[in-house]
Amino acid sequence: MHISSLRLFDFRNYESADIELSEGQNLIFGENAQGKTNLLESIFYISCLKTMRAGKDADAIRRDCPSAKIEGSFNAYGRDIDISCTITKTGRRLFVNGIPETRPRDHIGLIKTVLFSPDDLQLIKEGPALRRRFMNIAISQLRPAYIKALSEHNKIIESKRKILKMETGREVYLDYLDVLNEKLARAAAYITLERGMFLRELMALASATMIDISQGREVLTIRYNCDSSIEDPCAEDGFERIYEHLKRRKDAELASEMCLVGAHRDDFTVFINGEPARDFGSQGQIRSCVLALKCAEHGIIERDSGEAPILLLDDVLSELDPKRREFLINDASRGQTIITGCDPSMFSELRKGKIFTVSKGCIVNKTEN
Repeated sequence: MHISSLRLFDFRNYESADIELSEGQNLIFGENAQGKTNLLESIFYISCLKTMRAGKDADAIRRDCPSAKIEGSFNAYGRDIDISCTITKTGRRLFVNGIPETRPRDHIGLIKTVLFSPDDLQLIKEGPALRRRFMNIAISQLRPAYIKALSEHNKIIESKRKILKMETGREVYLDYLDVLNEKLARAAAYITLERGMFLRELMALASATMIDISQGREVLTIRYNCDSSIEDPCAEDGFERIYEHLKRRKDAELASEMCLVGAHRDDFTVFINGEPARDFGSQGQIRSCVLALKCAEHGIIERDSGEAPILLLDDVLSELDPKRREFLINDASRGQTIITGCDPSMFSELRKGKIFTVSKGCIVNKTEN
């Protein structure tokens, strides 16, 4: 799986850009704030329909322009795929091989990517929202039904919140709250099951990678912190357990005006040698954990889909020591890799590929090894 060409129009700081990429390794080189990350973000967007940064999709439109457009030519599963996406102030228009795509869940996973950015280095220590996002993006590319369940779950949570926060007339909706809870339990049970299986597979691959990185000194394990009523997140009885838990917590939810049960509260904890990495891991150990998780994500997607996903490395090599940097580059060499960076001395491990220089939203130079 690879992207052969990328064209941008009024995307972020690019008025226009046209780039032909190597099927192997690609280095996007330049000083800070020149547009390197924006190139990676455009590929990530037409893969996952998400921006890399917080905010609205419309924020990706170049200043004072009505719209932005991304065009990419890919090869996946033995066929050529042309994707075009126009982002406007009010939405987006997506075309695959000239045919309109109206449902996001029918598109996500068509082109698979794994993104490793400096924000991911906070995956262990920051709040659970970042870890849920990590799980959601990875699983969504493999399981279209997961996207639907996640969307339904979030809509139900929003409806419940509106009822729970009503200042008057809430009692009229108490029966409807029971209906919402049943629907919530079904969606949450499926999400929990998929997350549980993903984390089990992730731990198996990440622990092996961690042993390689640490030369056998450190063992990585993962614990899924899901609904307290769930004994085994990979079991099939999740619906009954979550639904009964929702019934027991109904009064507490009404009193607190908060949704206390659901997949929106899930999290996972990473351990090193049995101790929480967040509390006891050194900076180097935590970065090794994140590196192991990202390599495992890449491996799961490659194994389940049959093709290596496109790996997007956004200025992370400068955050890693030489040993971890070399490990990441060599481990990722199985498929297409697109790397951004400021210091060319860090890329001595790069094999055959292309090097691009970016300046002020323009691709000013290309070198082919």
